[in-house]
Amino acid sequence: MLRELVFAPVAKELEEVERRIHTRVLSRADLISEVTTYVLGSGGKRVRPALLLLSARMCGYNAGERDVDLAVVAEYMHVATLIHDDIIDNAQKRRGHPSANARWGPHVSVLAGDFLYSHSIQRLVSDGDFRILKAFADATVAMTEGEILELKWHRNPDILYQDYITIITCKTAALFSAACRTGALVAGVDETRVEALTEFGLNLGIGFQLVDDALDLVASEEVLGKPVGNDLLEGKVTYPLIHVFHHDRGAERDEVCRLIGNGPLREVEVETIRRYVTEGGGVKAAVEEARKYLRKAQEHLAPFPDNAARRSLEMLVHFIVEREW
Repeated sequence: MLRELVFAPVAKELEEVERRIHTRVLSRADLISEVTTYVLGSGGKRVRPALLLLSARMCGYNAGERDVDLAVVAEYMHVATLIHDDIIDNAQKRRGHPSANARWGPHVSVLAGDFLYSHSIQRLVSDGDFRILKAFADATVAMTEGEILELKWHRNPDILYQDYITIITCKTAALFSAACRTGALVAGVDETRVEALTEFGLNLGIGFQLVDDALDLVASEEVLGKPVGNDLLEGKVTYPLIHVFHHDRGAERDEVCRLIGNGPLREVEVETIRRYVTEGGGVKAAVEEARKYLRKAQEHLAPFPDNAARRSLEMLVHFIVEREW
């Protein structure tokens, strides 16, 4: 459904992105090629490449394949973050398959992630646009900062709402924003519209992650591609839980705080916390909070012409809240 409806205006370009992603990444170290090929070939929604392509198309770009080349970079950078995330979280599954960390261990996996980052920089240097290189470099710095901030609040139920928003802005929204900004820069539009698309991507990314954190508590493993309640298992305190903590000062809250702070959770404890959050309205609150950011994203599309690509981006804004993936 997502590809057929939302990504329809750039379907041909996305097919080419997919083809290039599945082309073996050459390296003098065969093992690096093996790991990156495995991770890149394990599926994915390709949201970031699609955002770049749709942004460029909405702005009138039709002058070649720079948008496709850069969309591949966006996916490489995203996958590099996933590899590193799985090492930090000791995650055993990614997209329904064993993670690179589970198959090859942290030493090989971290270098594979580093390789994808470095390979992306090589491609950006070859593109030659310093503004685009800076957009992705800034996003990479932000993603690293977000990971460090998340570690700071590991298993800490005292995390504040603003700290959580900073984390997801850095870890998720920064790359969304860079992809949209790059689409505008490739198309050569004026600075006002470049900034509008930059803000569109930022707010879209925050809304996307809020919904993702809600889904972690209510979706199935088949849908998520990872265990349900995975954030809890990894010691992450996300918006649904923060919301309930803020509105509850009872004994049950104290017990949940104790469970989270005491270390790795057992399956029965995860289920207890999931029930506490859902019954306390945390999931619903997260979705409502996501809607606020998605409305902001929608507003930033106002300067652009009413064409098929813009309608697809508007459709994506609405689809994010309704999604089950």
